[in-house]
Amino acid sequence: MKAKSLNIFFVSIALLIAGCIKPFIPTGMDSMESLIVIEGDIMQNDTTRITISRSLGINEEGGIGYISTSTVWVESEKGTKYYAVSALRRNKPIFLINTIGIDPALKYKLCVKIQSKLYESELIPVLISPPIDSIGYTKDIEKKSATFYVNTHDPDNKTTYYKWFFNENWEIQSQFQSFFEYIPLTKTVLPITFSRNRYYCWSSGVSSSILIESTSGLSADVVYQKPLVSMGSSDRRISALYSMELFQMAISEEAYKYWDNIRKNSDQIGGIFSPQPSEIKGNIKCITDPSEKVIGYICASKTSKKRIFAKGEDIGVYEYPNNCEVVTVNSENPVPLADLWDSGMDIVSFIPPPFSESFWASKRCVDCRIYGTKSKPSFWPNDHI
Repeated sequence: MKAKSLNIFFVSIALLIAGCIKPFIPTGMDSMESLIVIEGDIMQNDTTRITISRSLGINEEGGIGYISTSTVWVESEKGTKYYAVSALRRNKPIFLINTIGIDPALKYKLCVKIQSKLYESELIPVLISPPIDSIGYTKDIEKKSATFYVNTHDPDNKTTYYKWFFNENWEIQSQFQSFFEYIPLTKTVLPITFSRNRYYCWSSGVSSSILIESTSGLSADVVYQKPLVSMGSSDRRISALYSMELFQMAISEEAYKYWDNIRKNSDQIGGIFSPQPSEIKGNIKCITDPSEKVIGYICASKTSKKRIFAKGEDIGVYEYPNNCEVVTVNSENPVPLADLWDSGMDIVSFIPPPFSESFWASKRCVDCRIYGTKSKPSFWPNDHI
């Protein structure tokens, strides 16, 4: 989950305050500002990824205050340390720890040193996730939407509490395929090879919602069609080809309660009977200053994962925008090409002299790079570039 979701508590309470006749300031809110927020989980069969930031107060504005200068490591109950290297992912600092292959029979803790302060999680066991049974989607014809879901179960009835996150990639195709490009510097039109096309692009993302489930009230440890993400008819992710790589974790009851509390505050905006931010207690403490509050809950897991691909034509929900009007430039409509380019249009087709005719449309209808990049994922299943 992104740090922004954690900080939404303060926005929620601000909305409640704004709607009251008599202003009310919740007790303890001053102590919830500028807290250290530590996010991530210890992965036994993957790279551990940790982000560190500070929580925002009710009246604070601006982006998330990420912390990039810290010493971060995972430590086993036997004292073996695995240190992190810092990196930049999606324009935010992140700490990467190679924990692949650590002994799943041992307990581990996450340690973070920020300047002179040391923060540690509790020693936690590595919980092993059962396999993911399947990932699929359902369609709502009336709402013109598709919802992706997961099915899983534990035949030993030992998991009970689940958590998921995913990486996603999707292909984008322009509405018009152009084999020409306009050069603003020389005000000329030149042909381009297919390898330089602006028709196929790709983009990527990660899950942002809190995805958890409990089977504690069921007779069997089975999760059936747990919703993961929904997409509407204008969502480009399902326009051509969509891929999801889903990771599944087994978590403890305490971790489930923590994330469920976070979810109720961030997703449901809450009310006077909702759990308040001060009630959200994680398993991370400041060792050098025990009175300091810290936000975060660290789990250790051997995850299971599965990837799926879904074609836009099979999903059948996406609708291309109908605002891609084509402008024809010829002797009857001698519009300067530079004017069209400067107004946000791009060339679709071109017939050189003596006919001297060209066709133009909005850049968003011609150049897929507006919505993605030409960096095709290495695992993509088709041949085009």
